[in-house]
Amino acid sequence: MKLTFAGTGSAFCMAAENFQSNMVLETTPLGDEQPQRLLIDCGSDARHSLRNLGHLPNDFDGVYISHLHSDHIGGLEWMALANYFVFDGHRAKLFAVKELLEPLWEHSLRGGLETSDHGHSQLSSYFDVVPLKAKDGFDWQDMHLDVIPVPHIVTSETTMFSYALFGHGAKTSFFLTTDAIFNPAAHMAFYQKADIIFQDCELGPRHSGVHAHYDELVTLPDDVKAKMWLYHYQAYDKPDAKADGFCGFIEPEQVFDLG
Repeated sequence: MKLTFAGTGSAFCMAAENFQSNMVLETTPLGDEQPQRLLIDCGSDARHSLRNLGHLPNDFDGVYISHLHSDHIGGLEWMALANYFVFDGHRAKLFAVKELLEPLWEHSLRGGLETSDHGHSQLSSYFDVVPLKAKDGFDWQDMHLDVIPVPHIVTSETTMFSYALFGHGAKTSFFLTTDAIFNPAAHMAFYQKADIIFQDCELGPRHSGVHAHYDELVTLPDDVKAKMWLYHYQAYDKPDAKADGFCGFIEPEQVFDLG
């Protein structure tokens, strides 16, 4: 099993070659020749970043959506229509917590996908929809994935959650934060339990408050930083993460062997 970063940039990354932070979790089940691929988030530039990896929309057996920002869902219309019209109606499973599915359709996808040659469509016309309960997580091939609500945007009126993943592999476990505020008290148990941490990380002079900033992450304990890789960064000059105790900044197309 391996995890490949199709992109590593933020939503507004000006370095186009970094692309947005979407990943491919791939495994080849015993006895099979073809790998099974789960796309973790499908952002607006996914058609370009996935092409760089040599993938087409029908190469994916599943898609997991962490939350509803366009750098995480903006490529779903492309994937749905390409699979339907170009790739013989190929259907991927769409995994998302139940609370995200109605707004995903009503506020993001319905305008472009509802009217088609087979009449009025819905999300299930294009994907095999798998509503998730965060407390249960889900299984992907031989790996169980815990789904963890993490605050992403916190205001006086509401909190927007993203849904992080904790993967339990046969040999390696990982914590993928998706998009999250700096919250070491809530995340420390996952940090300590994981063999590898993939942490979203802001750079630059402005602390937005919706992602962990490098200046905050550098204060984490040394044993946590020693297994933490940083991604979802903007196109600023990167500090020397290895000198500060991290594994480093992830580069586009970087592959992690999860055993």
